[in-house]
Amino acid sequence: MAILRSVTILIAFSVLCCFLTSPPPLLSATAAAADRTELATEVCRNTTNFAFCRDAIYSDPRAPDADRYVLSYIAFGKAYSNATDTRDYIAYKIKSGGGKPEILRGLKKCLGHYEEAVRILAEMLGNLDSETFSGLDKLSVEVEGLPRACEKRFGGRSPITTRNDNLIKLANICYVVAKLYEYH
Repeated sequence: MAILRSVTILIAFSVLCCFLTSPPPLLSATAAAADRTELATEVCRNTTNFAFCRDAIYSDPRAPDADRYVLSYIAFGKAYSNATDTRDYIAYKIKSGGGKPEILRGLKKCLGHYEEAVRILAEMLGNLDSETFSGLDKLSVEVEGLPRACEKRFGGRSPITTRNDNLIKLANICYVVAKLYEYH
């Protein structure tokens, strides 16, 4: 009887020690997930528009587990896609010839800005491919300035203000992502 009681106490003590030294696996995984902030969320917190960033970045299924390299491809790719789409939209509007002459002149200037934005973003993606990270932040700032210049050309709201605003926000995301790379 004494042996049975000793064994019972030993088992109870062992179980108690297990629970005190480490929580059950389910609780442990939940706590770890709560403590782990995804890199994409950290980046979005440092942008000028968290909600826009979160929506843009998390539209890509790779975002939750993305390291800085994958996150760079997501951000730069979104900006490249936006700039390319807007460039093509402007070219179509100009080709269709509809609209006031001053609007068409403004759009022609904007087309040049967007062609430059597409070129720079392609360079940024190429730099990622070649693992040349130096200068990505400066290139992001350059891209951000191009839709601003387009918008300024109209002295107020342009026919593509929303598109310009979106590229400005995407370029800001690219800038924050570029800051993840340490270089001198």
